[in-house]
Amino acid sequence: MASSSTGSGSAFPPSEWNTPSRVYTRSQSMAFLRAGVIALVLLGILALIVLT
Repeated sequence: MASSSTGSGSAFPPSEWNTPSRVYTRSQSMAFLRAGVIALVLLGILALIVLT
């Protein structure tokens, strides 16, 4: 069942994948930056809890 879904079961052809890829990478990079900042803040809080 997994081989049939990965074969021709793609929702978008490659031609439609190329157009929104730039917009998707911008939003993805913003999400990665936000997640990185949140992770650093949480690590800082955790370090303060452990060290005190």
